[in-house]
Amino acid sequence: MKNFKKLGLLVIGLLATEGSSQSMLTVADAIKIAIESNYDVRIAKNDTEIAAVENSLLNSGYLPSVSASGNISYSDETQNVVFSDGSLTEVDDAVTESYNASVTTEYTIFDGLERKFNVRKNAENLNYTKLQERQLIENTVVSIYETYYNVAYQAQVVQNLALTMTNSKDRLERSKKKLKYGQATKLDQLNAQVDLNNDSISYASAYKDLKNAKRNLNLLLGREVTVPFEIDTIVTFSALLDQGEVLSSANENNISALLNRKNVLLSELDIKINKAKYLPKINGSASYNWNESQNPITSFALENETYGINLGLGLTWNLFDGGATKTRIKTSKITKANRQIELYKAGEELKTEVYNAYEDYQNKQFAIKAEANNVLTNQLNFNRTKKQFGLGQIAAVEYRQAQINLFNALNNAAKAKYDLKIAEINLLQLAGKLVD
Repeated sequence: MKNFKKLGLLVIGLLATEGSSQSMLTVADAIKIAIESNYDVRIAKNDTEIAAVENSLLNSGYLPSVSASGNISYSDETQNVVFSDGSLTEVDDAVTESYNASVTTEYTIFDGLERKFNVRKNAENLNYTKLQERQLIENTVVSIYETYYNVAYQAQVVQNLALTMTNSKDRLERSKKKLKYGQATKLDQLNAQVDLNNDSISYASAYKDLKNAKRNLNLLLGREVTVPFEIDTIVTFSALLDQGEVLSSANENNISALLNRKNVLLSELDIKINKAKYLPKINGSASYNWNESQNPITSFALENETYGINLGLGLTWNLFDGGATKTRIKTSKITKANRQIELYKAGEELKTEVYNAYEDYQNKQFAIKAEANNVLTNQLNFNRTKKQFGLGQIAAVEYRQAQINLFNALNNAAKAKYDLKIAEINLLQLAGKLVD
């Protein structure tokens, strides 16, 4: 009895905690928070930013290179000089000073179109990375829905157990009164007490599962896992989805299909980039140079200064590189063929996933209606059983079974509701309509 009272106090404390004022977190709020704060989404956004930097003009190869250089030299020597007439001169402290500076710019005028195709590849890589970011966001959104509705389901289990405990407590009070007036035995009271005890244990366990589910959702949202919140158990469904429209939209907008098509395009660009290596390259250069020197008396000129512009044009043509380019072209073509096969395979897999997901969607629609009817039936059965039990027309075991049946029906109806929403979300993701 003492242990039962302690358990009762624990349950009362849990109920009070659950009923405390907390902010309401809707599924739309959860998705918004996750897109801004989810750790994996933030990394994906940074990867997209990297691809954008690589796609900029500064990485295009179309800009010239400019460099500047300068030099100063000094020497102090002793020189012995024999002139053409045979005379000999020795000069101590023969000082030579020289200065030079230059600014040079170089530009690739033509590189066999390799630069052009690299720029296109960088742009397509950016688009590919954006698609990968979208794919990760879609998967995160699906995870948000699944985790959010798991919290909602656990909340309803706790709520249903609270109702069950209320009925069990009412039964215990009735058994006490009946025992007092000699209409029941002590065993009836003990059985009622045991059932209430079991319900209290189940409630404590379910409440623990609810708290764990909330922490998992907070982690997925990318925020402190102990942030308290209330859950919205109301589910809003979209208009009935059509299988043909879903399949048509999936072929055009499904993220996996888009990624596979983009892979084929990138393979084509790799082939063009490698073929461009067969063509010659033309480079141009221009520089402005300045040189000045101070020479000893033994030099032909005591001072010398030059400055001016120098222009250059060069051509290089790799006529044979040992077969490396030819090898790369062959492997690029094979890679493209593989990606085309993957594209076709992915199309068939997508079609299969749509058919399977739609079948599941229809099954969940039937289940939610059946479970709703089941709740009504079990509620009526419990109400009648409760009334008959109060009149002493049925045994406690029948009352308990009706109580358990109602609890299971309420849980199954809640699960059917959330399962249908998840089935709908899966179809929207396949159709490429989950994230705008």
